[in-house]
Formats: sequence, C-alpha cells, structure tokens
Amino acid sequence: MKVVLAILIVIACVFFRDHLEIFFNTVIIKLMHINNSDSIIFTTEQLSYYDGVQREKLYLSLMGSIFDVTTGIRHYGKGGPYNYFVGKDGSRSFITGDFQDESANKDHILDLSCDDLFTLTNWRETLKEKYAPVGVLIGRYYDAHGKETEYLKQFLEKHLQCEFERQAMKLEEQTMPPCNMEWNADTGTRVWCSQTSGGVKRSWVGVPRQLYTPGKEHPRCVCVNLEENAVVGLVKEYDGCSITSPECTLKST
Repeated sequence: MKVVLAILIVIACVFFRDHLEIFFNTVIIKLMHINNSDSIIFTTEQLSYYDGVQREKLYLSLMGSIFDVTTGIRHYGKGGPYNYFVGKDGSRSFITGDFQDESANKDHILDLSCDDLFTLTNWRETLKEKYAPVGVLIGRYYDAHGKETEYLKQFLEKHLQCEFERQAMKLEEQTMPPCNMEWNADTGTRVWCSQTSGGVKRSWVGVPRQLYTPGKEHPRCVCVNLEENAVVGLVKEYDGCSITSPECTLKST
C-alpha cells in the first residue's frame, strides 16, 4: 500500500508540477508578508521554464510584471511572431523590435524617449486587459521581496516628467499651433496659418513664426495670435515676410 501511495504521489508531482510550484511560491510570499498576496515572485530561471516547452504555460514579463499569455498561443507560442518574449523580460524589444536580444540590457528602458515609454505603458495596459497577471520578476524592477527597486522608481519619475511635458506641449499647441506647410521646387517652402492649421480649431488665424525649443537643432513653424501673444524670447519672425501676414514663402537656398 505504501509503495502504491508513493507512486501516486510521484505521478501527481509530474502532472501537477506547475500548480505545485505556484502553490509553494505563494506560501513563501505569504510567509514573507508581501503586501500583494496575489502576486507570485519569480526568479529569472523560474520564469524561463514557462516557454510552452519546459512548461505548458506561456509567461512573459514586461517591466517586471509577469502575465500568462497562454491563451495567445498563436502569437506567443513556438513559431509565433512574439515567441521571443516568453520566459523572459524583453521590455526593450517591445520598442526596438530586436527579437534576437539576449543581452543583460534587454529589459533596460530608462534611456528610451518619452514616446517610447508611453508605448511601453500602453503595451502593459493591453496585456492587463487581455491576459491574467501572474506576479513579478526579481531583477531590475522588483527585489526578492516583491518591492519596487530604485530603477522602477526612476522609471516612474521619468514617466511622470514625460507626462508633464506632454501636457505642456498640448497646451502650447493650443496657444501656438503648428503652421500649414508645403514645398515647391520652384518657389520654395510656403508656410501659412488658418483657423484649423495644425489640427487645432480656433477663432483666430495668426501669423507664422519660428519657435526655437531648447535641445532642438532647428526651429518649427507655429501660428501666433498677435493680439494675445507678445512675440518675444524664443519666437522669431521669418526674414523677408510681413510681420502681419498670415503666410510666408521661404526661398530655397
């Protein structure tokens, strides 16, 4: 009877090893008093098993958050277009498209642009909507206790700063929207303002001006409302154009 019981236990361990591993990980987390009791903490090695081959399930990590993407097997399974992402955190490749990156920096994102960071957070929201969150990955974003690392805090700070800049840009576009532009080989570049230029509808037309932005090599054309905005500082007139004209032709040089 003892022999039969031992055999049954071995068989159960083989067939239910995924569930047993998750169970024991959850127990360990609760013993460690992790605040988020629904999250399982994975090591890099543990996550690598969930590739659809070593383990039946498909897990991937994005910025340290792990999702079960098994139901998206045609995308993430073997031979699928996004199979690269399973079993690892390849956050950087969501932006670069480098599906061969196995370097230590494949989850490094702090050097990416604001637009790239927004794209990453959009990806994460999409994953949250479509797939079940499983836990967090020990490494760049979370420590062995499932707490945020300094790196993740730096990302959140940068993302917040990017959001401030985006809102400031939107406000700027409302007060100084982009000009309409067209180029002709014979006459050069024509810039002009209208009540809908730059996709911003308004009651005024404005006049074209050069707006110089710190960190940018070249100015961009914006429409300025002379009745409400004083033309000073980083906003300059175009040479050879009437200061009150709603359009200006820039000769090719």
